[in-house]
Amino acid sequence: MTHTARAACVVPGDRPLNAPEATIVVVVLVLAVLLALAGMPALSVLVLLAEATDTGVRLVRRARSGKQATAEG
Repeated sequence: MTHTARAACVVPGDRPLNAPEATIVVVVLVLAVLLALAGMPALSVLVLLAEATDTGVRLVRRARSGKQATAEG
């Protein structure tokens, strides 16, 4: 893989999740899996996991923006 191909995949300013942020995503996904194991149909499980992932990502973004606002202000 060339450096230009690798650089095209990197979003400037993006950083890996730290422990609290990863915990948010894991907790949301675990709750979704537990609900899915409660006997929901397959399509509902897929929709639930997609929504749970979206919710986890939004919570992480909100947590990050809150930290940045606190650090700047």
